[in-house]
Amino acid sequence: MTGAADQLGTVLLSRNPGEFDKDTYRTWHEKIVSIAKQHGGLVDVDFQEPVEGVQEQWVQLLTYESVDHLKALLNDGAYKTALSESEREFGAPVTQQVIAKNKPSGAPVTVVISQKLKPGFEDAYQKWQLDVDTAASKFPGFLGTEMIRPVHGVQDEWVVVFRFDSAAHLDDWFASDVHREKMQEADHYFEHVQMRRVGRGFQDWFENAAGKTDEGPSQVRMAMVVLLALYPTVMLLTLYVVPLFPDWGLPPSMFVSNVLSVIILTWLVMPVTTRALDFWLDRDSGSKLATTLLGGVLIVGLYAASVIIFTYLTN
Repeated sequence: MTGAADQLGTVLLSRNPGEFDKDTYRTWHEKIVSIAKQHGGLVDVDFQEPVEGVQEQWVQLLTYESVDHLKALLNDGAYKTALSESEREFGAPVTQQVIAKNKPSGAPVTVVISQKLKPGFEDAYQKWQLDVDTAASKFPGFLGTEMIRPVHGVQDEWVVVFRFDSAAHLDDWFASDVHREKMQEADHYFEHVQMRRVGRGFQDWFENAAGKTDEGPSQVRMAMVVLLALYPTVMLLTLYVVPLFPDWGLPPSMFVSNVLSVIILTWLVMPVTTRALDFWLDRDSGSKLATTLLGGVLIVGLYAASVIIFTYLTN
């Protein structure tokens, strides 16, 4: 039997358009995200604006690493107040739907597709893309999709992001007859298409749950946390793994040690470390002077403790 801890928890908020502008609604969305991040465990945020003839509602999705984390948000007084006040502010009720689904068994993978349209195909493309999203959602391992529209003078391409729970499931979608048929339908829409696959590795060590790639932790804090995780990992491997291969010589044994370091950091140490230090890495909560000092003192203290422990172990 699958328990709450084995499932991702998602809340979907939708609202019909009213007499308010997009910037006002985006500001409210950021307020909801700020409240959601206070509970920890927020792993993904999606925000979709209405598209005439395609999607009539504003849609927000907040996904947590467990149903229990989601329950903490749903029971939060500030969250409930924000929802009730928004109905008065925007003059339209908000619909809330809670979704629980099993966690992916593999490492999630993302594909970013940049597409430059030929003039006059914008409306047809958006309707077609909605059909593609619907078709992809029926395939095993589908986690979600997001469309980023062009910005005049900044970005000419339409960008679509597909997320699947494993590379195998993503490949199944791209190799399917459904995907091939959909691409043939819209081939004449595009001037060019570029695809980039993004794994769940180093770039996700400091994943920003708000979904804004320009608002992650500062470079200094990232470097400090990497050092905090890297030093004990390398020391442990040097002390207890490298000596297991005395006849290999330094280059091969160090190569094996580095491979193990990357694996341990990416899938074990860094996820735990960044989650524990989220209060300090997050730009909102971490910007406060008291939090900045607390995080800095904590990390320096852990540096010192690590050096003392390994000095003792090597004597």
